[in-house]
Amino acid sequence: MNLSKKQKTTGILLAIALFLNTLNSSLYFLYLLKVNFIEWLSFNSCSPLSFVYLICFLLFLNKRKAIWLPLTFLPIYFLGTTSLFFIPWNETTLIAHFGHLIMTANLIWVIYIILKHKEYKALALGLLIGIIIFTPYIGYVQTYNHQHAERLEQLLKQL
Repeated sequence: MNLSKKQKTTGILLAIALFLNTLNSSLYFLYLLKVNFIEWLSFNSCSPLSFVYLICFLLFLNKRKAIWLPLTFLPIYFLGTTSLFFIPWNETTLIAHFGHLIMTANLIWVIYIILKHKEYKALALGLLIGIIIFTPYIGYVQTYNHQHAERLEQLLKQL
């Protein structure tokens, strides 16, 4: 698939914004809050997914195969975009919501590119593979966060 210069530039700029936000969020959780790796995977679940999206985005740019783009769509939508509606908007969560908005902008770009280039098969396969790969992760995150709600609340008070 060949993108126009504007489409490619927009995708790259969105990916850079996502990378910087994800790096900031990861460093905050790992170094300032001093969570362990398992806690980072669960409490900051958008960051690992964003890193996977960025790898898929780079593979898409390199291989020019549209299937790479929608692989992380559903988990990012579930854990990122829907957080805009279920997590309260206040001074504590404002930076997290900024990241959720960047994630959502990347998802909008993905859908636009796939529909514009009529890559329906890649969309269907990418979503299916993404469901198979990431459903266990989403289940794990939900279960872990529920079982460790006190620790999560303690961390959120440090924000």
